[in-house]
Amino acid sequence: MIRACLTTCLAVGLVACSAPEAESNGSGANEQADAGAPAPSLVPDLPESNREMADFSLLLRDYRNMNDRLDRVSAPLRLANTALCQETFRDPGFRAHALEDYPEELRGVAQSLMGVEPEAMYVRSVRRGSPADNADIQPGDRILRVNGQAVPGGRTMTRFYSALSRSAFNGANTTLTLRSPQGQDYETRLQPETACDYPTRVFYSQAINGHTDGREVYITSELMRVVPDDVNLALIVAHEMAHAMAGHIEENPTRELELEADRMALVLMDRAGYDIEAAISYWADAAHPHRKLQDNSESHPAITERYENFRQEQARLNDLKRAGKELKFN
Repeated sequence: MIRACLTTCLAVGLVACSAPEAESNGSGANEQADAGAPAPSLVPDLPESNREMADFSLLLRDYRNMNDRLDRVSAPLRLANTALCQETFRDPGFRAHALEDYPEELRGVAQSLMGVEPEAMYVRSVRRGSPADNADIQPGDRILRVNGQAVPGGRTMTRFYSALSRSAFNGANTTLTLRSPQGQDYETRLQPETACDYPTRVFYSQAINGHTDGREVYITSELMRVVPDDVNLALIVAHEMAHAMAGHIEENPTRELELEADRMALVLMDRAGYDIEAAISYWADAAHPHRKLQDNSESHPAITERYENFRQEQARLNDLKRAGKELKFN
């Protein structure tokens, strides 16, 4: 039952990825993402009726946990493939946020749950093993200065911090002054890592979908919930990264582009140390409700065709590894 669910959900995620009607997160999808930049709006497409009924505390925790997981799964793909990416950035390993990033009805809960006060920037999450983690930066710390320059309050705070942080993280070392939730100020230095500049974001939607605008990768909350396996989540992220890297967003969706993105995704995953055999094996079971949808799609290959494409690319990668050659796109 679990295997069937994963196969179905993975297929739906990859079917929807480049469809013309793919959803937008409605909160700055066309803006360049910054290292350590604030998160997009929390619930950009959550229906109003659901907002009124939602337990906001659980919603915030759910959002934070999903973004932490997505960051953890996507980080190896972004860090291990800089040689293949046209666009890179210096990743400090943490995400920042401000109270103003949240809808007004959630701000009271954000203040209580996360200790986020108005007109201040805070560390939202820290990726394990990252430069920020090694510098002992903690979620909930307030960001006071970046390379000695104060982070001001006011309406321009978020934009100012985004520009300041991107400039600072481009250097070999960055000095941060922070204040712990207990009120203790401290200074720390970190060395950002070079990563592919394709940030990943979660946005709330009941649709099972993953897509890219060519600059960022968006995964719906429902897809995050129904794909508990990190390897298959990595395949979806890598597939969308491949679309962005190859410039597919500028072209009409075709079966050939989808197969190319599948092959590129395996390269990205293998270089990042993911078990591509585990990812491919889910496609062996093509007997699920969405087989007819894919088999009759003009823009997406049939499930069996995708599985055979995966296997052929896996064989090519194995040949390269046996010959001691670098894994690259074909």
